[in-house]
Amino acid sequence: DGLASLKVEKPLIVSDQGLLDCGLLESAIESARLERSHSLFAGVDANPTEANVRAGVEAFRAGGCDGIVGIGGGSALDAAKGIRLMATHEGPLAQYGILVEGSEKMIHPMPEMIAIPTTAGTGSEVARGALLIEETNGVKIAVVGPKLFPSLTICDPELTINLPPFLTAGTGMDALTHCVEEYLSPKFNPIIEGLALEGIRRCAASLKIAYADGSNIDARSDMMVAAMLGGMGFAKGLGVVHSLSHAIGAMYGGHHGSLNAILLPASLEFNRSHCLEKFRPMAQAAGIPIEGETDEFCANAFIQFIRDLNTTLKVPTDLKDWSIDGEKLDELIELCQADHCHLTNVRPVTKEDFREQLQLHL
Repeated sequence: DGLASLKVEKPLIVSDQGLLDCGLLESAIESARLERSHSLFAGVDANPTEANVRAGVEAFRAGGCDGIVGIGGGSALDAAKGIRLMATHEGPLAQYGILVEGSEKMIHPMPEMIAIPTTAGTGSEVARGALLIEETNGVKIAVVGPKLFPSLTICDPELTINLPPFLTAGTGMDALTHCVEEYLSPKFNPIIEGLALEGIRRCAASLKIAYADGSNIDARSDMMVAAMLGGMGFAKGLGVVHSLSHAIGAMYGGHHGSLNAILLPASLEFNRSHCLEKFRPMAQAAGIPIEGETDEFCANAFIQFIRDLNTTLKVPTDLKDWSIDGEKLDELIELCQADHCHLTNVRPVTKEDFREQLQLHL
């Protein structure tokens, strides 16, 4: 019993209403043997906010809780981390962001936390941070610090078997985008580069299978491992795709992984001249025949592989579903620039670059 090992008597289970309504939350609680007395907070939005965190802290205190169990996708796990932080620290949330050295302000002990992912995408279950929309500026920020690593993580691919195809696609492409952007990041970390390539290999081998047949436990297991590998690699940094998707998510909502999938091909085209030699290992990991071919061929083949994968997964080619207001494009670009992820993009990204990337999809 993980709770007993952590000496947690009364956990707050943090999840979302969708998981509660479909019965998966109950299955996860049974799978992890968490049937002891607990409180439940299911008020987590698809893009979790500071208001969600505050409401969760109130539930934590009202229930006399002494630990947290996050169950769900990245939104639930990130909200759980935010609640964990704010249960013992004063707000506002903005002061704990990665760009203002927020980890140095995480000085108080936090309640123990168990993370139980029910999707294979974000990697939040093995990551030291959370993405949350803070109220001060309305920006999606990364709240990052070693104290936010979950105390215990339970990864059970059987919990993802009933994930619908749309979410299998979106979360799977999130995992793949993490691995691709981490591999391309110019920061030196050969260990993470190896993890990222293995994540790409598993996504290429199993994402289409998991999408077509959700009951295939081998494919589901591959995708859960790929998500974990991507989560372990965040320390090397991400890139322009995530700065775009974080900004769009903060202003317009929508599924984060689906946004990444839409934006990834054009972002790879944008980056290719600055990392051409890195497309060969990615193409090899994806199982593309490239023996004797040029780096240019490898780049073309890998980008086409991503486009073909999106087509198979029925990912849109544009952002029309987001109804982005052209008159607010400058505001959206400011949010892109405020995001930390593009700081580790392999190619420097200007305001006009962000504009061009967005206009390609409008």
